[in-house]
Amino acid sequence: MKNKIIQNIQSLKSQKKQHFLLAVSGGMDSMVMLDFFNKNSNLADISVCYVNHHYHSHSKKMGKLVSNYCADNSISYFESSINSSDIKNNIEAQFRKKRYFELKKVCKKINADYVVTAHHASDQIETILMKILNSSSFNSMRGIQSLNSNIFRPMLNITKDEILVYAKKNKVMHISDPTNEDTGLTRNFLRKKVVPLLEKIKPNLYKPFEDFQNKTSDVEDLLKFTTNEFVKSKNMSFSQDIYYINKENFLALPFLLRISIIKKILSEENEFYFSKNLLAELSAFLDKEVIGSEKIINSTKILMDRDCILVTKKLDIMPIYREVKAGEMMENDEFSFSWNYDKKPGNFLKDPTFEYVDAEHFNNKLIVRNISNNDTFSPLGLSGTKKVNQYLTDQKVSAFEKIKTIAICNEKDIVWVAGKQISNNYKLTKNSKLIAKLNFFKK
Repeated sequence: MKNKIIQNIQSLKSQKKQHFLLAVSGGMDSMVMLDFFNKNSNLADISVCYVNHHYHSHSKKMGKLVSNYCADNSISYFESSINSSDIKNNIEAQFRKKRYFELKKVCKKINADYVVTAHHASDQIETILMKILNSSSFNSMRGIQSLNSNIFRPMLNITKDEILVYAKKNKVMHISDPTNEDTGLTRNFLRKKVVPLLEKIKPNLYKPFEDFQNKTSDVEDLLKFTTNEFVKSKNMSFSQDIYYINKENFLALPFLLRISIIKKILSEENEFYFSKNLLAELSAFLDKEVIGSEKIINSTKILMDRDCILVTKKLDIMPIYREVKAGEMMENDEFSFSWNYDKKPGNFLKDPTFEYVDAEHFNNKLIVRNISNNDTFSPLGLSGTKKVNQYLTDQKVSAFEKIKTIAICNEKDIVWVAGKQISNNYKLTKNSKLIAKLNFFKK
């Protein structure tokens, strides 16, 4: 047992002696961990935290056992409490989430390097079985990781038998958690009813589960590598807070890889995990390939366009409606617009930021606004009218760019789909007497 734990600590690859905050409940596993590190003080500096769940009759007694051990051995001791009164369902998961929150808080407070837990090989078996039963995502199938951020589990390859032997040999005092006998909880049912039966046909049951863990980790590493290669390739680009993903090549990828790429984008700020329901919804969304459809996940919008899939956190476009008089300038974070009366140009520049139009019917003001789904205009060079939305589609403007397109209007009449095309109704002719120069600059 000692050699295994030493090897696991060495896997941290740190040159300095680490400061571990041991999560100790008073049960056998964590008390063995505490006793081991206390008697092998050369391996790490230790502090201890007991998290009181206030969930069973032994809570206070178990905390007292841990605090007494620490006092007798001059070990820094901290105690945190969890309010369990508001936990009505999914008890195990809720407690785990609250417990780790408290442990990380204490870890940060005392500037420890890692929160260290006493999870062992049997915990790994139970965890993987639970994840299979719950149809968890592939990422979760790895079970418990020995190192996850600043959570370290140096006993993950230690068997329960090894822990029992250590406890007896070193006379480690501990108190059994009475909730461990409640087979109404899935983990306890597996531990009491299922795992013993499996051990009858496979005595060293932890070994195939350890092998399963290693194989899923290998596949996860391959998935991570392939995801990064795709993100760095020409299949993806990023501009003005929008990811552009080549739709054809992305949808040709295996489902797991598609999900991994989306997850990487969603996890840029905080690690994001898909629920099985959300995975099913995203799969259906991608498989339908409906142009113009959208899906919002984790405050991020995914848009299905003609050639690209767009991903952005810009969920809402700010509504724009403003009157701009001749000689004035309107400016915001997205664009600037100005206009004034001018003389007819000698040459027309092929610059989409400028346009010259017939201003005979202007009332010394133009309206700058967002386009709407019902907007129509008469595109220069085409006969008749056309919906602005359809015109932009024909010009292969992306769905997200459509939302941001601005119309420059004379009252209700569109003069210019800014940066795209003017209306036939406002083109310059040899008879034009009053001329305006429009300037739209997109930032």
